[in-house]
Formats: sequence, structure tokens, C-alpha cells
Amino acid sequence: MVEYRITAEERARFKRCRRQWDFFSSHRRNLRSNDTVEPALPAALKDALAAYYYPGTWDWQHEVTQPLVHKALARSLDDADATELLNQGLALLDCYDAWANAVDDFAPVKINLDVDALVPDPDDLERGLVVHDGSPVVYPCRIDLVAVDAVDDYWVVCHQIVDEWQDVDRWDRDEQALATCWAFEHDYIGVEIAGTIHNEIRIGGPLPFPPAGSALMRMPKAVAQHEASGGGRLLPQHQRVSAQASRGHAPDRIEQRTAGVLRRTRIRRSRHEITSVGALIAAEAVDMANWPTIYPTFAGHCRDCEFRAPCSALSAGLDAEPLLQADFRQAPDDAGKPRLGQSTWGFGRGAAPPSW
Repeated sequence: MVEYRITAEERARFKRCRRQWDFFSSHRRNLRSNDTVEPALPAALKDALAAYYYPGTWDWQHEVTQPLVHKALARSLDDADATELLNQGLALLDCYDAWANAVDDFAPVKINLDVDALVPDPDDLERGLVVHDGSPVVYPCRIDLVAVDAVDDYWVVCHQIVDEWQDVDRWDRDEQALATCWAFEHDYIGVEIAGTIHNEIRIGGPLPFPPAGSALMRMPKAVAQHEASGGGRLLPQHQRVSAQASRGHAPDRIEQRTAGVLRRTRIRRSRHEITSVGALIAAEAVDMANWPTIYPTFAGHCRDCEFRAPCSALSAGLDAEPLLQADFRQAPDDAGKPRLGQSTWGFGRGAAPPSW
């Protein structure tokens, strides 16, 4: 049976403007602008960070892993026909690497993780929601990184490529990050997420490296990926009594550290914050699937909306179809190329590494 899939992008557009959602949604017009070109550097940096935090090589020597990270960046930019950005990307990665030891207080467990969560029925949260043809409603998402800290708490890490530092309130109210926590817990029953870590990489401005000879350059990883038994950290993993005992008093809800070109914002989420997301997505899914009334919501977002021209035509009582046919295309299938993190190899110590 075909699933009725609701993505984070569809959720955001539906709540922002129903006319925009109607043009964009794969369940409606499914249109994309012919002029839309996704910037290559942010995507390439995320590919490189997947190699940087690959669990199977986390405990390897730096001299071995950093060339693999460089290679991942180069391959991604080459695929995007943006090799002119390679030197900029390499400089950013090396600056990131120089500072990361100051804030990397976790061990990676999963990277580029795709999860599909069955959306609950609002009238019976123990059952899955279905649409008019009986198709189950699914919320799919991709998680940049799942990590475990020194006290065996699990965290969803979101890589944020930014031009300037963002206000902390943006991350505190990040619905997409909360939804990934909820979706993850539905795919990995019994594992609870402590919260979200927003890993900002600033690509605008200077690249300040730590001072020469700084202790940061020689710091060992704060949390190793391996266990004393020789096996890697897996999901789910037993939470050690010794680790739980070392947690001490309740930490602050939000902790933020800045180091060079990266800023790490750790937000501890309550059980209610995470578990209530399913009901919210369910309510939105009911509205989306029941052929809602389509109308525009005019606001500041209209300035950057790719559908501004056809929307203006409709608002003026004109036929928007010529504009849609000339300037837009049907969105392609999102199958995509194989990614690091998709393989069926284990991620523990001794796991077969990818073919970089």
C-alpha cells in the first residue's frame, strides 16, 4: 500500500501559506521553480561532516580520518559542478576541525539516519492515522547525527550551516528538530532522546584558528566511540549505572558554547515536548488530507516565495497556468544517490568502513 508521506517542508509550508503548500506539496501540484538552484557548499559541508562523525572511524587517528573528510567534500562539490568552492570548503573544514575538540563532548552513533514514523490517529493515539483510501500517514525525516554523551544520554544533532549566528530562541522553537526526536523514538523503541544539539557552522566572515601550540590541537576526544569490551556503541545500548550516577544535579535546559567558526547549542527537551509532537502532526495531517480550502496568507515571506508571480496572478483574478507551465516543473523522484550512513554495515568499532 502506498504511504501518505508528510515531510517537514510540507508541514512548514502548510502552516505558512496554504496556496504555497498547494503549489509545492507532492500530494497537490508538486511544482518546483525552474530557477531554483540549491547552494552547493552547505550540502557539501554536511556530506563532509557525515564523514567527520562517521562512528566506525571516530576513534581512528586524526591523520587518517581528516583526508577522508576532505575527500567527501571534494566528491560532493564535484557532483554539484561547484569545484570552484573546494578551497573555501577545505579551509572551513580545517578551521572547524581545529576547534571541534573544545565542544565535541559526545560520541557519534548514527549519521544521515532516515526514519519513518507512523502518525497516530487523533481520535485514538494508539492507532495509526489513515487517509480516505486507507493509506497510512507517515512522517519521514533524516537525522544528521545521533550521538551519546559521557553519561549515556542520547541526543539528536542538527548541523546548521549559517552566514551569521542565529538567535537561540530559533533553536528552542525548532519544530523540525523536535519532530526528529519523536520520529526517532518511534523507530527505536525503548531509546529516549534527552534533547537536541544545534551545531552551527558559520560560513560567513573570517576563519580564526586556535593559537599556535594551543592545547586544543592536542586534546583527545572527550567521549570514545568504543567500549571496554572492544565493541562499538550501538542502538539501543544499555545505560550504565555508573554513568547515570555521575549525572549529578539537573543541568541547565539550554547550554551554549562558541569556538571559532562553530557554535554548539544544547537544549534539553522534556518528555512532554517530544511525545506531544505526534498529536500535533496528526492534527495537521487531518487538515492536509481532507482537501482543505486553499487560500493565500500574505506576509513577509511573500518576498522570497518562488510562487510569487502565479500567486499574484491568481489574486488579480488572472489565469496563472501559463506562468506555472513556463516557469515550473514537476518535482523529480527523491530517491537520490547512495549516501554515507545508508549502508547495512554496523557502525561499531571494527565495522567495515565505506568506500571513500
